[in-house]
Amino acid sequence: MPARLPFRSFLAAVLAAGSAAFLAQAEGRIGLQPASVELELNPGEPMRQVVTIANLDPAHPVSVSLALADWAYDEDGAPVFTPAGESDSSAAAWTRYRAPTVSLAPGQSKQVVINLSTPEPLVRTGDYRVALLASSVMKDEAGHWQKHRIASLFSLTAGKARSYPKIMASRLTVTADGEPAIGLDLANTGNAHARLDGVIEIRSGTEIVLSRDLKDVIVPDKGTRNLIVPLDQPLPADPEIEIRLLNRFAPQTRRGEKSLPPYKVKTETEVADLAIPVGGQD
Repeated sequence: MPARLPFRSFLAAVLAAGSAAFLAQAEGRIGLQPASVELELNPGEPMRQVVTIANLDPAHPVSVSLALADWAYDEDGAPVFTPAGESDSSAAAWTRYRAPTVSLAPGQSKQVVINLSTPEPLVRTGDYRVALLASSVMKDEAGHWQKHRIASLFSLTAGKARSYPKIMASRLTVTADGEPAIGLDLANTGNAHARLDGVIEIRSGTEIVLSRDLKDVIVPDKGTRNLIVPLDQPLPADPEIEIRLLNRFAPQTRRGEKSLPPYKVKTETEVADLAIPVGGQD
């Protein structure tokens, strides 16, 4: 497995922020929009994507350096960075931008055009990925120089692609804080990622006592995803738990999306099993 870059912890924050207007480090005060980009590309046809870099500090100018990296999801859905061009799914060789450095006055923002040139023929069809990294060096409150990085994650699907997500297993568990939760093991056998929306409904008899929405759950191509869904109240006795999911990235369908069959969560878990913390193995 390729070595992880030292900025993995910052990357997790990028993913958690989703489509926030601007992402800012606590001290670095730089923003990057959009946080994630999802594009379908035709081999041999160029495409452009505009990203906006902002200096969120109203008092100090900043110089922002740009670079590319490969990235992928781990089983918990957190992105992992590796050097550009090392991954078989890297799109770094297709990706170009004009200036490696952007200078921003206090409060200023600038647009950067990202040019994507998909080769023809492709080595393979399906998902490719690249990340645009923006970094700056600034002094912290103690006067020490600190490097801050932020990223825009590009998910690119080229050529004939399919996504086939499925719930492989489920369980009742608890979070690290001891709150009840539902654990799901997801898999995708397709060559393109799946992006799932849906709902978890918990019934006691015929009454729905708890409902949880799921949004933008990514299951990578030919990969797996472990998902923990916290619940903010205890489960009723003998609950019936149903999950309904919609794959909003199904390029093999005419509409581009496909519903998964309803899934019943197994609830016969022993009480002892509920003491397993998040990330534990059953």
